[in-house]
Formats: sequence, structure tokens, C-alpha cells
Amino acid sequence: MTLYWLISVPAHGDGHAAWRDVKRCIGDSEIHDFLLPALKIGTLDTLVKLSDELSKHDTVCEATVTKFIDTLHSLTDVTNKALAASLQVDGKSVDQYVKTFSWNNSKYRSDRTLPEIVAQIAESMGTIEHQLRTKLTQYNAIKNSLATVKRKQTGNLSVKSLNGIVSREDCISQSEFLQTVFVAVPRNLTKDWKNSYERLTDMVVPRSSKKISEDSEYVLYSVVLFKRVIDEFSNKARDMRFIVRDFVYDEEAMAKDRAMAEEVIEQEEDLLDNISEWLKGSFGDVIAAWIHIKALRVFVESVLRYGIPPDFLPVLVTPNTKQSSKIKQQLADFYSYLETSSRASERAKLAGKSRSNKAAAQTEDSAFDMHEFSTILSDYTPYVFFEIPWTFLDEER
Repeated sequence: MTLYWLISVPAHGDGHAAWRDVKRCIGDSEIHDFLLPALKIGTLDTLVKLSDELSKHDTVCEATVTKFIDTLHSLTDVTNKALAASLQVDGKSVDQYVKTFSWNNSKYRSDRTLPEIVAQIAESMGTIEHQLRTKLTQYNAIKNSLATVKRKQTGNLSVKSLNGIVSREDCISQSEFLQTVFVAVPRNLTKDWKNSYERLTDMVVPRSSKKISEDSEYVLYSVVLFKRVIDEFSNKARDMRFIVRDFVYDEEAMAKDRAMAEEVIEQEEDLLDNISEWLKGSFGDVIAAWIHIKALRVFVESVLRYGIPPDFLPVLVTPNTKQSSKIKQQLADFYSYLETSSRASERAKLAGKSRSNKAAAQTEDSAFDMHEFSTILSDYTPYVFFEIPWTFLDEER
């Protein structure tokens, strides 16, 4: 997968020249337009507040994307390559969507205020998060039921269903006083069982124990005793590490158990398909919301950094990963004049452009002095910089 950079630099009235400046710094790395609409700016206080809120929403969106990927992996058990091929955003792959990003004005109208747009995206993400939790709760419940069914079908003789193991001939039927009890005995205690079962309680039919089945851990025996001593016999057997199974031969009950098991298996398969399809369908909405949050961060930070009226160039860069550190340093060196507003007028010299004294004065008045904060911001860059870490599917699975 790919790591993307969202970069915004001052345009100073010439977006083409600004593009060439960035391209010169990034070398052979890919660069793409990242188109933003003319959004309402609002007040400075609103922008400062939104800057903090958008950072939190960005973190939430990224965590949701991670949860979607992890859930799809756990449910579908497919390779990263196959999973990536199945995930789309507006009919495009994630890579295509990000590289050709265009603001969805029909969904997030640009004539609304920035806080309204942010609230709309946050609400949609909250709805998706709630739906995901609800669907996972439903699936986990049916999955637990399925695990119980499978444990009864595939566990050892101390826990698995005795349907199909015990036959009608193994049981005393139509007796008012006697009942056949089935006991799972650890293989290393079979001798103890044979020597002691008749004396665990009174009213045990002598020499009635019969071996029914065995596995690698237990041997299943039947024994006949009076119904009135079954509870006492079970308690004494437990003390000897013999497990009396709660089982009464009933063909009607066995048929219901089989039908229930088949129903649980069918429900699990249907719910799995339903959740998988919902995850793949909603994944596009999650990615779209996340990238729009990134776009808003670029806009807000660019206005805060470079002032008004908005005059900046936002671009998407796919960096050469082997040279990413070098590229960031080259960008930082080229745009180092942005670290302090007092040096904003040097931009024309560094970029090889001419500009009027009036334009320089406007930039100086409206730009923030970020240099004073650079010592406490370890990831600070003189230009606006955000990552889109679409690396969730990097490790092959």
C-alpha cells in the first residue's frame, strides 16, 4: 500500500509556479492536484477551535478505518491483495480516489459553515460506528452459540453431545425406578471406575457398567441405578473426577437439537455474509469522510498559516519511500522562510518570483509566526503537512 502526503504551500497568486516549486523539491515522487472548494472561512477563533477538533476527528476516522480492515480480515480470512482489490470508494480503488480527490459538494455543501460541515461528517461517522458495534454484537452472539454447537459436536466425551453416540439399546426404557446414567471417565482412571462405581452410593445395579465409547481423553461408560440416588451418585462421582453427563435418551429432543444446530450454522453464515457486505459497502463512506476531514485540516491550517484571503496550493504527494526523509528536508529548506512572518517578504527571492510590496505586507500582517512554536512541535514543518497513512494492508496475511 501507499503513504500519501498532503502539502499546502503559499501560491502568491501563481499556482503554476508554486506547483513547480514543490515538484522541484520532491524530485521523481508523484504529485497530484488536491482540489478544494471555496469554503467559508469564518472567524479566527472558529478556525483555531476547528484546528483542534479536526485533529481529534482525524484520529477517530483513522481508528475506524483500522477497525474496518481488522474486522474484514477476521471475518473473511483473505489476503491483503484480495482485500484491497475488493475495497472501493465511489467506484474507485482507494489509491485512485485519493489521487483524484474532488470535494463532494452534493454531500458536504461548501456554502455551509465549516463547523456545520465538520458536525455533519462527525455525525455520519458516529452512525457508522454505532452500526458497526451493533452488527458485531449480533455476530458475536451467534458466533458464541455456534461455538457451543461445535464444542458439543467436536469436543471430548466430557462435553460433546452424546447424540449419535448413545443408542436406544444402551438405555433402560419405560422403567419407573431405574435409569441409565452415562459417565465420562478419564482414561487414566478407568481402573478406579471399575473398582468403585458400585460402591459410590446404594442402589447401583451391580455389574451394570458398560463401555459405550472412548476418545483420546475419556472413556464413556453407562451404569444403571435407581432414580432416587442419581444426584448423590453424581456428587460422589465428581469427587472421584468422574463426569456424569446430563443426558437422557430422547429421539424427539435429539431431533430438535440437530435442527437447532443447523439453524445456528445457517444464521452464522447469513450474518457473516451480511456484515462482510456491509463493511465493504460502508468502507467507502468511511474513507471518503476521512479524506474530507483531511481536506478540511489542510484548508484550516493553510488559512491560519498563510492568512487571508486564501492563496495557497494544496497538493497530494506520493513520496519515494526510500527518499522520504530527504524530500521532507528539501521542502523544509525551501520553505524555511515561512517559519517566521518577519521573513515572509523573502519568498519572492527564494522562489524566483516578483511581488509587490503591498502583497508582501499583507502576508506579513496575516501570517502566524510559527517559528516560536517549532521547538515544541517535533513534527513541525514550515509548510502545511499531513500524512494519509494508507498502509493498513502492507503486511501480507
